[in-house]
Amino acid sequence: MFSGRLPSLSNLSSLHVLDLAQNNLMGEIPVTLVELKAMAQDHNMSISSLYHNRSSSQYEEKLIVITKGLILEYKRTLSLVMSIDLSDNNLSGEFPEGITKLFGLVFLNLSMNHIIGRIPESISKLRQLSSLDLSSNKLFGSIPSSMSLLSSLGYLNLSNNNFSDKIPFIGQMSTFTESAFAGNPNLCGVPLVIKCQDEGTDKSVEDKIDSGFVDQWFYLSIGLGFAVGILVPYFVLATRRSWCDAYFDFVDKIVKWLLFRKRVTYARNHAQRK
Repeated sequence: MFSGRLPSLSNLSSLHVLDLAQNNLMGEIPVTLVELKAMAQDHNMSISSLYHNRSSSQYEEKLIVITKGLILEYKRTLSLVMSIDLSDNNLSGEFPEGITKLFGLVFLNLSMNHIIGRIPESISKLRQLSSLDLSSNKLFGSIPSSMSLLSSLGYLNLSNNNFSDKIPFIGQMSTFTESAFAGNPNLCGVPLVIKCQDEGTDKSVEDKIDSGFVDQWFYLSIGLGFAVGILVPYFVLATRRSWCDAYFDFVDKIVKWLLFRKRVTYARNHAQRK
């Protein structure tokens, strides 16, 4: 197990894989990380087999990378693997923005450290990035919306940090589940069950607008119905004299019949009491 601080990396310009996971390294990640020139190039090389000069024996290079919860073995495509794994140490300091200049980087794992600060918007420059694990650190602030442009990103873990605000659930970011963002109490929005305040406010305002719209139509329909019920019979009776006479004769008969029934009922009740 290694301990102490990370040394300068300025003399490792041809390095493709940096794996110092599960040690006791401390301090900040050196800014000389940006000088890993092999990782700063878009990799399109192909690997060729190495042969021993004095025999026909063939040597084959092999690399095992643990990422995405899987153990991946690389042989023929070894030259395409650009990986930095500094997980499970005691590293501190802010997120090294220089990493975003390593354009060929495929795997980046800084999990289980004490790294603080924000993820820079420039992380979108890592177009080759396939796996990003920043879990169990002390990162804070908003998750940059530019991460939605990382079209090659197949694995993301930002859990157990101090990220806040709404998750930019668009583009490539919409392919990840709740587990990628768990353990950040101040995060909200899809895919988490915690809704953002602006979402609730927007919905409340929308409901109020819809409710007011319905109420306006309700009272308008009542007013129109009342007006139609009064005015239509009036105009009909005013224009048709014969209909008017017949209508009032019918009303008189109904009134007289009701009065007659009332008198008969009263007389019967009075007779029973005697």
